[in-house]
Amino acid sequence: MKISLLFLSWIALSTSLGVGFAYSPYGLVPWTAAVSLGVSLVAVLIAVLVSPGQMLNRLEKIQASGVILAILFLAFAIRAFSQVIFVEDGVVKVLSPNNLGDICLHLTQINFLASNPHYWPENPIYAFDKLRYPIGIDIFNAELKLIGISPNLGIILVAFLGSLLTLRALFLFGGPFAVAAFLFNGGLVGFIMFESWPWHLQDYQAEVAWKSIPLALFVTQRGLLYAIPAGLVLITHWRRTLDSQTDRPHLPFWGEWLLYSTMPLFHIHTFIFLSFLLLWWFLFGNPNWRGHLIRLVVFSFVPATFLAFCVTGLDVHLQEAIGHSAVKESVQHGTSLLGWQPGWTSVVEAREHWQHFWWFRQLPHSAQAPMVWLLNFGLVLPLAIILLLYLCFPRGIDVWRTRFRMRQILLPAIAMFILCALIRFAPWDWDNTKLFFWAYMLMMVAIWEMFLSRWHPLIRLPFLFALFFSGFVSLVGGLAPNGEHGYGIGDEAEWTQVDDALKAFPAEAVFAIYPTYNHPALVAGHRVVLGFPGHLWSHGLEYRSEEQLLNKVMLAEPGWEPLSGKLDIDYLFWGRFEQEHYASTAHSWDSYPVVAEGPWGKVFDLRALKKAATPTAAN
Repeated sequence: MKISLLFLSWIALSTSLGVGFAYSPYGLVPWTAAVSLGVSLVAVLIAVLVSPGQMLNRLEKIQASGVILAILFLAFAIRAFSQVIFVEDGVVKVLSPNNLGDICLHLTQINFLASNPHYWPENPIYAFDKLRYPIGIDIFNAELKLIGISPNLGIILVAFLGSLLTLRALFLFGGPFAVAAFLFNGGLVGFIMFESWPWHLQDYQAEVAWKSIPLALFVTQRGLLYAIPAGLVLITHWRRTLDSQTDRPHLPFWGEWLLYSTMPLFHIHTFIFLSFLLLWWFLFGNPNWRGHLIRLVVFSFVPATFLAFCVTGLDVHLQEAIGHSAVKESVQHGTSLLGWQPGWTSVVEAREHWQHFWWFRQLPHSAQAPMVWLLNFGLVLPLAIILLLYLCFPRGIDVWRTRFRMRQILLPAIAMFILCALIRFAPWDWDNTKLFFWAYMLMMVAIWEMFLSRWHPLIRLPFLFALFFSGFVSLVGGLAPNGEHGYGIGDEAEWTQVDDALKAFPAEAVFAIYPTYNHPALVAGHRVVLGFPGHLWSHGLEYRSEEQLLNKVMLAEPGWEPLSGKLDIDYLFWGRFEQEHYASTAHSWDSYPVVAEGPWGKVFDLRALKKAATPTAAN
């Protein structure tokens, strides 16, 4: 566990130091990035070495299943992340279609954060609010860029490091079964493969809500490269500590505190789940646990609360609640983080996806939504319910203790699962998957420890097949090469030329562009009026009114000049995207100074309009 602690703590501490420097007069620049990375590595290495326990634990009995699953996990990581972003014949590509928009968003944030913006930084894809996003892993990549590691290479290196840490954490958490549960999550969807001949490998879970964890979450949600191993290490440590398993390796308190208190910076959903676990154990766990839990929460309260406020914007909402009129306009641009949504996506999925299958249409209407849950999660839910009933009837003191410990894992997992089925924890309902993931992993480990591991192999194998077949088929099908070898997201030469042309522009400058995820000015890290609408919507940003105004500016409709100032535009970028989507424009801004141009297009200086609008706005 000490090796995992070393690298996870290094990421957490170096990122936190980077945020500290960014707030200081020095800013986040090459020398402060080098100090953050170097000092944190030395400090963490010393702290780990002086902590009790061996640096490298002696290998326990090696299981063939463990070796096979480790190989499969590494094969997935090499296939998915070696080409998570690559260049082929001058075209920048991604391997997974799930990553088309996400990788561009992370490139935007990495390059923007490396440009030394004022903190807390403005949102590069929405000019009217702060960056309300868990940017921890992108800050870490920005630090790597500042010391000379390109964003593309940095993304790949961090992905490989996160994969190795995740593999180790899964083995610590639940052995080979936990690795299989992570790689091959799924329900009954993959069995659709047998409906036709010849059988065809594909990601059958791509169209349903409970998608492949590796493909839909781990590859695309870069914060999980840190949050999953850190969360698994913390839960494993808490189980051992609270169960008084003193013969197993534990985390020192400083490591436990660092991983937990900085989690909001990397992944807010993981922080919510970990906090929910702590609250559950405080209320319903062994009273002897409460002293440790209180100490951890007290020490973590200030940094965790500050980071949670920064990445969610809750500070703005609280100021609005107590009557700070200066932030009311900012609040109006966002939507509520929480919402009542019974059934999660099951009702919509039943109507839009499963109606294509004749056997689903034969079901009574009242049975269709429950069937969607069964199709998504398969035997996990029935087994979890049976295990819950089993744990409620203890027999004897030793069995009672065993079942009590297991109830402290299963019950909060089921409770969180039910909450996610009723409440939307983010503007985009599918984001509840990031909480379902943690509930699923705890339920699976409980099912393994109390049921499957104790059954005869001939009984166990059919259940393993039913649990993991759909996920296995979907993972292999999703990683299988397509005819085009990846999906293009941009022209390398154009991206390089635009990046070079715009290097001298200040980090805070706002560009008017056509809103898309792979615009060369955006991926170079420059702020724009509006980024990709899909990202804006999923982040809960109300952008429709600004989109209408931006269209008027880009089309140079009558009255566009005052609107330019209202949208806080500094420069207008005119390139191939703009030529394609605003072909009917009047080009009225052609009379304004051209401050950059090349084969990619031109940049017009509209700051005079912004200055002219300022007195009006002040009035």
